[in-house]
Amino acid sequence: MESKLEQIVAENTGLVKSVALRLSYVYGEETEDLIQIGYIGLIKAAERFEPERGLKFSTYAVPMIAGEIRSQLRDRGAIKMSRSIKSDIAVVRRAEAEFAAETGRSPKLSELAQKTGLTPERVTQALQAADAVKSFEDYEKADLAADEEERNVMKMDIAAGIESLELKERQVVVLRYYRDMTQSKVAEILGISQVQVCRLEKKALKNMAKKVNF
Repeated sequence: MESKLEQIVAENTGLVKSVALRLSYVYGEETEDLIQIGYIGLIKAAERFEPERGLKFSTYAVPMIAGEIRSQLRDRGAIKMSRSIKSDIAVVRRAEAEFAAETGRSPKLSELAQKTGLTPERVTQALQAADAVKSFEDYEKADLAADEEERNVMKMDIAAGIESLELKERQVVVLRYYRDMTQSKVAEILGISQVQVCRLEKKALKNMAKKVNF
């Protein structure tokens, strides 16, 4: 079992590198650091992958690799930013808003320093940290929107794939994957043998894979 897991991981290191490269541009992180995190996601995917469900391993693994990287980056970001920086950001942002309301223009660095009582260096650090947080959040929103769009497209494709199945195949897929029932339970409900359920499930997944282009 372990050798099989190692084989899957060895054969799919390219997935980790491609995902890490893309996200390194997004988050401004070192690619090598993200690759190391991505391997954790790859191992998790290899451990949980169920080939009998009819998906390609790459289709299953890429979201898990990207998810692992994003998760650790979020955690790392929360640790990196100290309370003092967060406090400075709040003070500077409030001062910016007040200055703009009073004068009708954006404040200069020296004016922010005077208004907040912070040194120009601390004001600069706060502004840079705030920009970094905003960029990270913007990228997260963009990624989430893209992921949501992909999920919606996938749902429509899967729905079309299910609709293309014969009645018994469709019933098996719905009961197994949407109601999360065991093959034995499905067999009991449909009044057929577990062997028949197994055959119908494999046939249905194979037909859906062709329809959805997994």
